[in-house]
Amino acid sequence: MRTSFTIKAVTVLVVSSLLILSPAEGQVWPWKWNQDNKEGYRQGRWREFYSHKPEQLMYKGRYKRGQAKGRWKTYTETGKLERLEFFEPKKKRIRTIFYYPNGKIEKTGMAYLFEEKNLLKYQWHGDWQYYDSTGTWLGWKTFTRGKPSSEHPIKPKEEGQE
Repeated sequence: MRTSFTIKAVTVLVVSSLLILSPAEGQVWPWKWNQDNKEGYRQGRWREFYSHKPEQLMYKGRYKRGQAKGRWKTYTETGKLERLEFFEPKKKRIRTIFYYPNGKIEKTGMAYLFEEKNLLKYQWHGDWQYYDSTGTWLGWKTFTRGKPSSEHPIKPKEEGQE
């Protein structure tokens, strides 16, 4: 009897606090998707679906004052994770991981924001690590403003190899 009363009291307390703490505009708890702020910039959690497969999520992430921020996930048309990106707008970079259809990491590296002909765009820059579909490291490619220094990943020579 006492346990039942305690559960009911806790439930009433939680529901009451949610109603009191909810904003006046009737926000759906815990959030709404795809919202713009007062200035018209994308704000908060965002998601898009494939136009020809409206039930299939294409990507999801978060905006702050119109800039992508934090973790973003991009999915294939079949629903598998294709890419995971960590946006760091203050540092003007994105840490990126691409995946094979089997879920293993394909490649990982950084992209940086560069200005080119009065346009801002992210380009791969620095060392990118490459793996085969079983997860075995293949080597790296160095990129300079989106241009690779080699066609194939480079693996360092092991000691004793010439």
